[in-house]
Amino acid sequence: MLDKLRCDKVGGADELSSRLLIELKEVMCYPVTKIISESLCTGIVPDDWKTANVAPIFKKGNRQRVDNYRPVSLTSLIGKTCETVIRDAILDHLDRHQLIVDSQ
Repeated sequence: MLDKLRCDKVGGADELSSRLLIELKEVMCYPVTKIISESLCTGIVPDDWKTANVAPIFKKGNRQRVDNYRPVSLTSLIGKTCETVIRDAILDHLDRHQLIVDSQ
């Protein structure tokens, strides 16, 4: 999963940048895996994964108007990685056991 990170992604409250995770992926892989595994086994999600830094992103028009901005939530990249692991496992299970039809 760390191989799939883009270096331009901004981290969240944990302040871990994608560049750091990418450049140190060999070193970070084991601890990140342990943290995700522990979270899944205990059902406890680290607070940093549940916290978002909200930043305004300009859409169009007059930059002086508040309604020309949209909020973007910057969340933990490790938390997002955990979500991806869970999503992929659920989708794999649904596909393997043919529990969802193509129209869904």
